[in-house]
Amino acid sequence: MNKKASILRKTVIVLLMLGIVLIVTYCIVYQNKKYIPVSEIYIDCPHMKGNELLWADEYFDSTIRIEAAGFDTIYDKCEIKMRGNSTLEADKLSYAFRFKDNKDVLGMGIGKKWVLLANAFDPTLMRNYIALYVASRLRLGYTSECRYVDLWINDTYRGNYLMTEPVQDGEDRVDIHPSAGDFLVEYEKSRDEEYETSYIVTNDGYRYLIHDPKHASEKQAEYVLDEMNHVEEIISEVRTDSEKRLDMSATSEMTENGSTESTANVIDKLSTVIDVDSFVDYCVFSELVKSVDMGFSSEYYYYKDGLLYAGPVWDYDLSSGNANASYYIHYSNLATTGDSTQGYWIGEQGKLLKELMDCPEFENMVWDRYNEKEVQDIITGIYSQGGLIDGLLEAYGESFAANYEEAGWDEGTQYFAYAGTPLPTFEENVEYLKDWYRRRNEWLIEYSADD
Repeated sequence: MNKKASILRKTVIVLLMLGIVLIVTYCIVYQNKKYIPVSEIYIDCPHMKGNELLWADEYFDSTIRIEAAGFDTIYDKCEIKMRGNSTLEADKLSYAFRFKDNKDVLGMGIGKKWVLLANAFDPTLMRNYIALYVASRLRLGYTSECRYVDLWINDTYRGNYLMTEPVQDGEDRVDIHPSAGDFLVEYEKSRDEEYETSYIVTNDGYRYLIHDPKHASEKQAEYVLDEMNHVEEIISEVRTDSEKRLDMSATSEMTENGSTESTANVIDKLSTVIDVDSFVDYCVFSELVKSVDMGFSSEYYYYKDGLLYAGPVWDYDLSSGNANASYYIHYSNLATTGDSTQGYWIGEQGKLLKELMDCPEFENMVWDRYNEKEVQDIITGIYSQGGLIDGLLEAYGESFAANYEEAGWDEGTQYFAYAGTPLPTFEENVEYLKDWYRRRNEWLIEYSADD
């Protein structure tokens, strides 16, 4: 009996150790999302001519096979469509596809609808991945998970794609409950999305697309509008109060204790309508990544349990220095230094975020957060030797190379007029991206110290 008990104990210990190893491996691989092997996706669709569908705004019946190391092969029917706005102008198209039933695809949680981003305007193929990675490391909830894949359509290799969860509600997506009064909106300055969508314009003139509840009724749209107006009203009140305190401070009528108390009051008041931490981190993120869409489109906010949250983030192929200077004059500082790593971007282009950053108490929280060691470790980890970019090259370099050498795309071609002019080689474009993040971070550190 003693011998059997000893063997049993040893077996249990071995199993426990194996379990610990598996858990650690999971945390490293899946949570950091750096080293998951490239998956292979094969789509057969009789309604395609080349890589284009017959109509851009319709789904078409297809079959799909998804193969990946460590995951069960998925082979099923689906529907596929081309997706995007400006990306529909690309030669290398992006797609959305959906299953009839929810499926857990590549460990990203269950969902019916999935997106294949072509990254056609980004010669490094990394900007969207980096943005999603940084957001996931900050306090930005429901950041879309993503996986690099190699895509074949009708037996033709189409290149390296980034498969992601779309920004929509769902238990494994943006976990909100529209039936309980939650909602998801996107700031859209002017352009229209697909038909049968609902738009609202607030008292401050900000225009939002209601994503959830889907196809909002007139009553639902009025409710969303009332809540967004209330949020903007409180932010406006706080900003006005801050301006008054600045005037008082200039005339030496405010004590140091009064300033401290006012800061607490400002944050307490904001906390009645927004999740302050998510907005702070969204500002940190937005200043670092510097998307051309700031103040124009792709700014998401979700309302949950009576508070408005910033995020999830989306659409960053035209960011981190990838912009046509002659079109995005302010972005590129064309009239001054000509260096896109410089400039307070929210102050230049922001709308709701600018309203918040005009409150010194909130702005101080943003720059304090930006300079925290935890955040700086995330940022410097993007471009440092052996950091995120180097890790992506090591893990996915062969797929990146195949995108250009086998699928036939050209890293030196400007596929979109509004994108930056790429450098001749993939390696040069990657070094530019690394250097851009390094210099952007240095500029923001200096700016925050002087502010």
